[in-house]
Amino acid sequence: MISDIIKKQIQQTVKQLDLPEVDITLEHPGEESHGDYSCNVAMILAAKAKKNPRELAKTIVDKLNNNKDLKSVVETIEVAGPGFINFWLSNTYLHKKLEQIVSDKQEIPTYHLGPEKKIMIEYAHPNTHKLLHIGHLRNITLAESIVRLLEAVGNKIIRANYQGDVGMHIAKCIYGMVQSGKKTPKSLDEKIEYLGTSYKEGNSAYEDNPKAKEEIHVINKKIYNKDPEILKLWNETRQWSLDYYDEFYKRVYSRFDRFYFESEVYNSGLKISKQALKDGILEKSKGAVVFNGEPYNLHTRVYITGEGNPTYEGKELGLANIEFSEHGAIDKCIHIVGSEQASFFESTFKVEELLDPKKYKGKQLHYIYGFVRLKKGKMSSRKGTVITAQWLLDEVKSKISKAFEVDKESAEIIMIAAVKYSMLKVDPKSEIAFDINQSISLEGNSGPYLQYTYARCKSILRKSNAIKSKTNTQPNEKETAILRILYKYPEVVLEAAKTYSPNIICNYLFDLAQKYNGFYNKHKVVGGENEAFRLELTKATAKVINNGLSLLGIKTLERM
Repeated sequence: MISDIIKKQIQQTVKQLDLPEVDITLEHPGEESHGDYSCNVAMILAAKAKKNPRELAKTIVDKLNNNKDLKSVVETIEVAGPGFINFWLSNTYLHKKLEQIVSDKQEIPTYHLGPEKKIMIEYAHPNTHKLLHIGHLRNITLAESIVRLLEAVGNKIIRANYQGDVGMHIAKCIYGMVQSGKKTPKSLDEKIEYLGTSYKEGNSAYEDNPKAKEEIHVINKKIYNKDPEILKLWNETRQWSLDYYDEFYKRVYSRFDRFYFESEVYNSGLKISKQALKDGILEKSKGAVVFNGEPYNLHTRVYITGEGNPTYEGKELGLANIEFSEHGAIDKCIHIVGSEQASFFESTFKVEELLDPKKYKGKQLHYIYGFVRLKKGKMSSRKGTVITAQWLLDEVKSKISKAFEVDKESAEIIMIAAVKYSMLKVDPKSEIAFDINQSISLEGNSGPYLQYTYARCKSILRKSNAIKSKTNTQPNEKETAILRILYKYPEVVLEAAKTYSPNIICNYLFDLAQKYNGFYNKHKVVGGENEAFRLELTKATAKVINNGLSLLGIKTLERM
């Protein structure tokens, strides 16, 4: 990347001046009039060498201006303020980057989390017999984009999904079904609705009826023990949920390489927890087996209950053992889960590290994301009432069908863009108040706005002849603004991947779209002056928007 070239030349200059070696950082100035890159190295060195930072900056700039390698790509280097060094890239370099984009030769730098270049990303995590809610939608949306970003910088990704297919919520659901006595519904939609109603009724009975509560506990034990009396119904209804989830994953362009289940890791989790007890990692406390987190400034958590069953923590040990064994060596396992599980992961990561440091130490990450709600209304699951992910998608699609003159297939693509982009454009750790009307707006920072900009570019290109020979006309201010953002795409992707932050891609694409539309509204492309160059700008803008949206898990439309 060009930033690496600039940093290398600054480092060499610092060495030539017999100044201390320091880390060189470059930033894009907040004001575009201040250049393409800015560096504060003179201010850092001045403090160490007890020199005037502005004078030192001038000395460094004089050296840099005589550097032929640097001046081949940088047009202007100036000192600003108390000692900042600002760099303006040359038009020759910017045009070269434009040509690379147009010819699909723009390269994304590599970034690996370890020598194996293999990362497991564990996400979605639905509980069978329950509906997917809008929290799951943000989880899947974030994870899918992070998967694509890490793949873009050269990693092999294993998409994993750990699902709760045992537990009290299922016992409550099956109790509700047994009590209703209804015949098995035929369609999948009817089956899922039946599960939701049954859970709601079973949950109410559990809270209000002591006898029902006792019966639900019996059902729960039968599920864990795989009692034939309940196993057939459990398997059948479990599959309903898995079919429903599979349809949803396809709808939002996601998929998985491996599905893990809580029932699958029950025995191994219990076995490993017992071994950890023998090894002195876990200890007995009030009839249960716990990890005493106090020496590590962590909470104490239970791994085996007084009844001898592994807790969610205990089962996590079994899950980690499988995840880190069946795929060969992996460099990182990223668990995309809300903040409410922070203490859980701190405990299990530490226990796993103590069990096998070589296998686990430094290789697990709990990726926390913020809660999501509607701007108007609440989300509650206590009584089985949730704002479902499916409802939100359908509601947004309905509004798009009314607002846009598009067919059903296009409405679906626009809807996915509207919902995903709204969840990706903010910092992942921030909470979201989802605004349906804002999400479909063509006037602001939205997925449909970016899709529309892409479609506009494609429309212009369809009206033109094939891109002609290049011209040497000096770009105007609006054209230069586009050139000065297009070259940044690889470093934006790299930064987004390194920080697991899809919002960085969103900010970049919105900035690019605004600059292109500002140019388009003022200047004629087809039939205008400097047509060939403007068509190249248009083609490059379309390619970058398309590529960027793909990293967000969003499709584009040729017409809108």
